[in-house]
Amino acid sequence: MKTEEENDLPMFEKTMEPDESAAMAQSFMRTKKFVPTRSHPSAPDKPPFETAAGLLAAPIDKLKDMFASFPDESDKTETRI
Repeated sequence: MKTEEENDLPMFEKTMEPDESAAMAQSFMRTKKFVPTRSHPSAPDKPPFETAAGLLAAPIDKLKDMFASFPDESDKTETRI
């Protein structure tokens, strides 16, 4: 993934118009709000069931992610006396 971010994406970016790149970035950020953040190997993988399962799993995953990162290190150090 690091190779893609450092090599492939910059080369791909050069081939696109700036407004096209901005539109794709905006679409990607919008899509990220609706997809699960964790893998679900037992989830269906055929439409329309994969879409429904993803839409149901995404909010639960995001809630798990919120609690997994709480409290962060700054909260832990603030509470120590």
